[in-house]
Amino acid sequence: MKPSSLHKQCNHVFVKFAISFLLVGLAFRLFVSDPLSVSSSSSVVETPPLLDTQTAVAHSLPPVQPPVSEDFLAYESQPTQNVKVQCDLFIGDWVPDPSGSVYTNASCHVIESHQNCMKNGRPDSGYLYWRWNPRDCELPRFDPERFLDYMRDKSWAFIGDSISRNHVQSLLCILSQVEQAVEIYHDEEYR
Repeated sequence: MKPSSLHKQCNHVFVKFAISFLLVGLAFRLFVSDPLSVSSSSSVVETPPLLDTQTAVAHSLPPVQPPVSEDFLAYESQPTQNVKVQCDLFIGDWVPDPSGSVYTNASCHVIESHQNCMKNGRPDSGYLYWRWNPRDCELPRFDPERFLDYMRDKSWAFIGDSISRNHVQSLLCILSQVEQAVEIYHDEEYR
């Protein structure tokens, strides 16, 4: 071996070791340290107290309160002893639901012909009588009228692939039971 190639190989090992050391340090910083205590106690900057003129102006203005819906007030007035703080919607089971689906192929005009299981020869309809039940959560049935009331006069954007399109179609099928959708614009090149 040439001495110069041995020197280059040693440099590569040193560079790899240095990069590994930096990555381990960064990983330690991200996983172990508290993100809220980024600055040390010696670099704390004291802010001067507010002047009396600023506080007088702030107290003279009436407090601005956002509008609160009646449903929110009704929810707030209920006792919160049985309310759980956390609910993981992704952990659960499919359970039988005798009430069935809220829409069918016949009741929804948004379902395309290639998505229509019944017209395409699916012999059973038992799949309509199941619902998702998250564990440790009480998930209420979707209320389309309430949803439309909350979302009225708001702009919506649905972005995604064919799975997202299926979810949007399902949402439209449920919402069309309350009020038919008015199509404002549809690019014929896309579905």
